[in-house]
Amino acid sequence: MKSLKEQFIGHVVGEAIKRAPAGRPPRIMDLGCGTASYVPPLVEQCPNFEYVGVEPIEDSYTRAKENLAGVPNAKVHFQLAYDSVPEEKENSFDLVFSLSVLEHVKDLQSFISLSAKYVRRGGLMVHRYDLGHALHTHSLKEHFHVFMGNNFPQLLPERQFVRYVGVPEVEEKFRKAGVTPTDVTYHQMPSHKELEKHFNDSGTTAVDELFAWEIKHQKDFKKITEKDRELLFPAVAVWGEKWDGPHFARG
Repeated sequence: MKSLKEQFIGHVVGEAIKRAPAGRPPRIMDLGCGTASYVPPLVEQCPNFEYVGVEPIEDSYTRAKENLAGVPNAKVHFQLAYDSVPEEKENSFDLVFSLSVLEHVKDLQSFISLSAKYVRRGGLMVHRYDLGHALHTHSLKEHFHVFMGNNFPQLLPERQFVRYVGVPEVEEKFRKAGVTPTDVTYHQMPSHKELEKHFNDSGTTAVDELFAWEIKHQKDFKKITEKDRELLFPAVAVWGEKWDGPHFARG
């Protein structure tokens, strides 16, 4: 059974594959890829794409290298996602994305500008981040870190940094980086992990159907006030496309 996050990854990669020019494999860059554990099963589902991960935490990077060993056209770089990624050509990726990263990034404009640098013209940039830390804190320590991140970011080291991130801020930084925001989608109601635990290895299609329901009803979710919508769906994805010249909303 795929988790809701894995379902989302498959959905985004599927969109990138549709957009890739004919005659070459789609190229995908994952900033803050963690252990990249989702990549081998995704390659079985969609075998024809090139994957590049970027990961700044050494333990996660080491595990990502292990998980990608033997996976064709897949590699990972050990670095922060603020600087140029060595060996990778700018304007060459059909999709650049991140998952649960933006809320931990101090220099958000540099991170998003780095992302945009590697998206090709007509390519897709998607950053999905987690508001659960800020809206559904699980401990006093997490609550304290969010408070400091929101109010005194300079006092927290990057490894402990977390804060609330609003959609307008992200969209503004997309535009400054030369990427046109095209959509915002909302995912993963707070109790989804408990649901996944109940259905783990059960063979049910309930989680698949739940993700399909999320995608189907995005327009309905947007009728809910922003405050209530974020509480209900704290995983927020901002989508954008990169185009030369004047930027405009598409689709």
